[in-house]
Amino acid sequence: MMELNIWGMIGLYGGVIGGLLGWWFGRRKARKNRGLDELYYHIWQKARSYSWYVTLGALYVFFTLIIFGIELSTAMVLGILLLTHIASWGIIGIILSINMSSTAPLKPSRVKIGIIVFVTSIIVFTIISILTTNWLFLIFSIPPNLIALFIAFTPKQEDSEVTY
Repeated sequence: MMELNIWGMIGLYGGVIGGLLGWWFGRRKARKNRGLDELYYHIWQKARSYSWYVTLGALYVFFTLIIFGIELSTAMVLGILLLTHIASWGIIGIILSINMSSTAPLKPSRVKIGIIVFVTSIIVFTIISILTTNWLFLIFSIPPNLIALFIAFTPKQEDSEVTY
């Protein structure tokens, strides 16, 4: 008989409820501030389109791991794919939103470096976790990922713009 994991159920359905509440309250606030315009829909549609490319890359990583003989559980693969898709959609949406609405758009080179560091960190620590069967190694990917996001989302100030 299968054992019921109460924390897993709380996390699974609590995450859905929390996500839906956040989405609903965010849309409600955006509607009040007239934020749901054509630009908003264009940005998030474009972000969703780009996130499928990231998800495709993640699929290739998993297929490569399977070719090397690493056994992966279906739930783990689907969870990581879902996280990859939703996280890339959010990150790309933020980048596009900043570039479309900011007076100082992000530098493409900084965004590329940040994304490369982020993806490399995730891949390396995921492979280490799979090979050692210790998922705590994924915690070590958090600091490089935060640094990568900071690099990607912080517009570099030009020397003439810096005030002392």
